[in-house]
Amino acid sequence: MSVKVERLKVGFIDENSYVLVYERACVLVDPGDEAEKIVAWLDALGHLPSLIVATHGHLDHTGAIPGVREAFLNRNSPPIPLAVHSRDASYFGAAGERTNRELFRAIRATGYFSHFWHPLPEPNLLLAEGDGIPGTGLRVIYSPGHSRGSICLHDAAEGILISGDTLFRDGVGRTDAPDSDPAALESSLGRLMSLSPQTRVYPGHGEETTIGREARHFSTR
Repeated sequence: MSVKVERLKVGFIDENSYVLVYERACVLVDPGDEAEKIVAWLDALGHLPSLIVATHGHLDHTGAIPGVREAFLNRNSPPIPLAVHSRDASYFGAAGERTNRELFRAIRATGYFSHFWHPLPEPNLLLAEGDGIPGTGLRVIYSPGHSRGSICLHDAAEGILISGDTLFRDGVGRTDAPDSDPAALESSLGRLMSLSPQTRVYPGHGEETTIGREARHFSTR
């Protein structure tokens, strides 16, 4: 099974949205902002997502989900299902506005919430450690720390990892929010460092890296 990975930077904090194209599935990961831009990008690539996956519930990774789903629904396509980890499910659906508002109030970024908030749909699929993503070689690595329900998506055969805000090139996600846990993030990073050093890492912000490169950085922290 082979996979093609495409990246699009969106929003004023340059969040990375990805589309992973397999023979039997097309997975859109973290459509965080600029829904029209994402839809135009997918159209240019000729891709119709079969699933949207959020690596975690924070609004900079989820804000474009309603617009993307609506755009494809208006073309008489069925609603694109949404998959998230169960521990971040409260960022979506009926509880979403309260949960997101409280987070952004706590990190003193209520202006961001006010500008970017749109009601988010309920998840269709709640993910857990080890779950496979239908039609792909991807499996869920539960990687809490940046948020309670953060995940990475790992395809061992293809040697790729979609790391969300768990791991960046030369850095990691912030842990100063109410749903963060520095010790949990440290444990999650230790798990990721055990992957093959050649694993290509596609982070939620910034440029691509490898596990080998970040393992060297991790060992000197």
